Amino acid sequence: MATSTATRSTSRALPQPTDLLLVQRGSTPYRATADEVKAFMLTPATAAAIGAIKPGTNLSVDADGTLHAAIPGALHYRGAIDPTTAEAPADAAVGDVYLSSASGVSLDSWSGLAGAEIAQGDLLLFDGTSWSANAALGPDGAGVIRIQVAAPVSIDESDPAQPLLSVEPATTTAAGVLRLASGDDLTAGSEGAAVDAAALKAAMATAQPAGDYMPLDISTLPALP
Repeated sequence: MATSTATRSTSRALPQPTDLLLVQRGSTPYRATADEVKAFMLTPATAAAIGAIKPGTNLSVDADGTLHAAIPGALHYRGAIDPTTAEAPADAAVGDVYLSSASGVSLDSWSGLAGAEIAQGDLLLFDGTSWSANAALGPDGAGVIRIQVAAPVSIDESDPAQPLLSVEPATTTAAGVLRLASGDDLTAGSEGAAVDAAALKAAMATAQPAGDYMPLDISTLPALP
């Protein structure tokens, strides 16, 4: 009796563990069940050989084979926020960290920090139930939460997540940044331009070329006896 195409397709799509398969090694054919071939192909992986693995601790696999890893204690930086005027994020997840962009008293929605005094630059960590300030740094307080500067360095914290450092130019009364003087600076006497050896040598060569003598007015010298 003839077999329909639909029947053949269905049979091929549903292999059975006891199906016999033809396996050829060199010129010699062998018969093996689907289960035997599966067991051979899924030999467990080792440090030296590729093979099959199964999800372990903190790993999960979707129905389509996508592997996921859940890392306990991992932190996720979400950006800057002002807890004194903005409500706590309703979709916050465990490990979310925000940078406080302002100082003041936090709103009541920040459970664990409601009514607490928050400083600009504090890290706000969510543990799944409540918020805490700077807990992400650990008990020893390690980590940078604010940059302290002194003149001539200045800082712009209008965006606390990305503070901008700058150095003021030097003057005759204050330390700061200098730039090397050009020939025009030497002629004009520009303030804030420093003269290095190369610029000084070039200026002297221009004023008195090599081999020339500097003119000297001796008319005011006293007469020889």
